[in-house]
Amino acid sequence: MKIVTKLGALLLGLYSFSSEADILHVNGYYQGVGIGSTQIDVYESDSIQFTTLYGRFGYQFSRYFALEGRIGFGLNDESTPLNGIVYTQNPQDGSLSSEFIKSEVDSSLDLQTSIFVKANYPISSRADVFLFGGYGRNKLSYNEGDLKNLAESITGTDTNSTLITEQNYDEGGVTYGTGVDFRLTQRWQLSAEYQYFDADQGDIYALNLSVIYRF
Repeated sequence: MKIVTKLGALLLGLYSFSSEADILHVNGYYQGVGIGSTQIDVYESDSIQFTTLYGRFGYQFSRYFALEGRIGFGLNDESTPLNGIVYTQNPQDGSLSSEFIKSEVDSSLDLQTSIFVKANYPISSRADVFLFGGYGRNKLSYNEGDLKNLAESITGTDTNSTLITEQNYDEGGVTYGTGVDFRLTQRWQLSAEYQYFDADQGDIYALNLSVIYRF
């Protein structure tokens, strides 16, 4: 009977501690790592998708407000439409000629960055919903071998003309999104979110899942 009583008291104490831990919020620096899926609308009817890996670094000023930065990159290459007008330049007299092309080249997501203000709203002792907004950037690089083959198919291998085309896709602008934070313990947290990047050359969407450690 005494053992049962002591065990009950111990479980009650652990429950009380757990309850207090649930409502105790840790402010200050935090960092994390995440994986996501980013879709880039290259043209009106064409889109490509990258699996991304990124790091998160931020400072939590209060339960309701934080400042965060991220840096990441794509884990895969994607066949990317390359449509539009390209120019060839004659090195002898500098004259230009144009030609419309519709082709595809492999590309990689070299860089995905963002910095934003994050606003949290608690919905329970462990979970918050949040909104964020700031600046984001996505940079693609086309495969050099594919571009070389494309150039040769347009200008020919026996000419001195040079293919002039955009070597990289580099878009920066407003980013914003929403998501849910769930605290596993006082230090460890899971986060799931939707992020949108406003770009001049097509929209960019991301779904992200990450784990965070709070110092």
